[in-house]
Amino acid sequence: MTRPRTHDVVIAGGGLFGLVLAEQLATRTAVRVMVVEHAHHLGGLCWSRRDPRTGVEYSPYGTHVVATSDDRVWEWITNRVRMVPYQHTVHAAVSDRLVPLPLGLEAVEAAYGRPMSPDEARATVEADAAPYRERPADSVRDLALAQVGERLYETFVRGYVTAQWGADPAQLSPEVFAERFGISYAPSRGYRPDARWQGLPCGSYSTLIDPLADHERIEVHLGRDYLDVPRPRYRRLMVVTTPIDIHFGLQLGPLQRRSLHVDWKLVEAEKAQRVPVVTFPDGTSGHYRSHAPALLPWNHGQEPTGEVLVGFEAAGPGPNQIDFVLRTPPNTELAAKYRQLVATGGDVLLVGRGTTFYDDMSATIGHALALADRLVPDLT
Repeated sequence: MTRPRTHDVVIAGGGLFGLVLAEQLATRTAVRVMVVEHAHHLGGLCWSRRDPRTGVEYSPYGTHVVATSDDRVWEWITNRVRMVPYQHTVHAAVSDRLVPLPLGLEAVEAAYGRPMSPDEARATVEADAAPYRERPADSVRDLALAQVGERLYETFVRGYVTAQWGADPAQLSPEVFAERFGISYAPSRGYRPDARWQGLPCGSYSTLIDPLADHERIEVHLGRDYLDVPRPRYRRLMVVTTPIDIHFGLQLGPLQRRSLHVDWKLVEAEKAQRVPVVTFPDGTSGHYRSHAPALLPWNHGQEPTGEVLVGFEAAGPGPNQIDFVLRTPPNTELAAKYRQLVATGGDVLLVGRGTTFYDDMSATIGHALALADRLVPDLT
């Protein structure tokens, strides 16, 4: 005899996408939702915790800042948590100086070794990029050379992309450059300068994440893989936010992945970095990025100690490991084939980061809200 299914909807994955969707379905309909998460915490990569040694709030997987121009996303966030306004800036370590990113006037001056006016910087970069403009932009290397020229490519792009993705930029799809880099000839205005809103949840990401699952019709299972037997039962729908190739048992072969990790250490205060995030684009360091969360606004006002918590982000397996699907042409083709295996109109939906290569927090929340809009009428 078949055992009854006790939940209307099962959501595989308790990251941001799964939790936003669960909250929306539980509050906008009468369905019962089960969230199954293989990790022992909710929130996915944007989860944060307090370091017991220093008292510093930090995100074990790196530094994550909300930046958006989407009215609905910002309203959804601020209706649930107070946000601390914060204009984030990442710096690149180049020739013993810290250069603010994204690429701006300071980066052009650092690459060419002389001060410039904005007009001179533009003319210089345009002259370097011009020879590459007629070539097809089929890779990170092609697109970067066509947009910023060889000097900026060699100084800021090639080594960093190679260290992060473990592949030559000539082998990576151009979207990797388009989504992460850009150039301005004015002084840098920091990360996502055109975003209307930017900030951090007051206190921690837990203040945003944990309440999402705090509903009488949401049941959470941590430390459980939804593919393990016995599999969770559902009456109406399963929503899978985990990797699409794993869901199909690698039926068409595995998507090629890149492993990163963040190793957190205590560093003597006088030797620690003076800005929250530093990248090392020359590709010669053992790590390609480092994080100092004590400098973020949710830690302001804390008593300093003799040691500073610093996270060293490097390639390969290790603590706080993150696995990314490489955005390469073969992977893009294979992911499309896996998506074709999803039966249209069936009771399993594959969504979220499991079917894409990368989404920031704003896009993730926006996609989850849009999916809820689609599902609510049929589940009501």
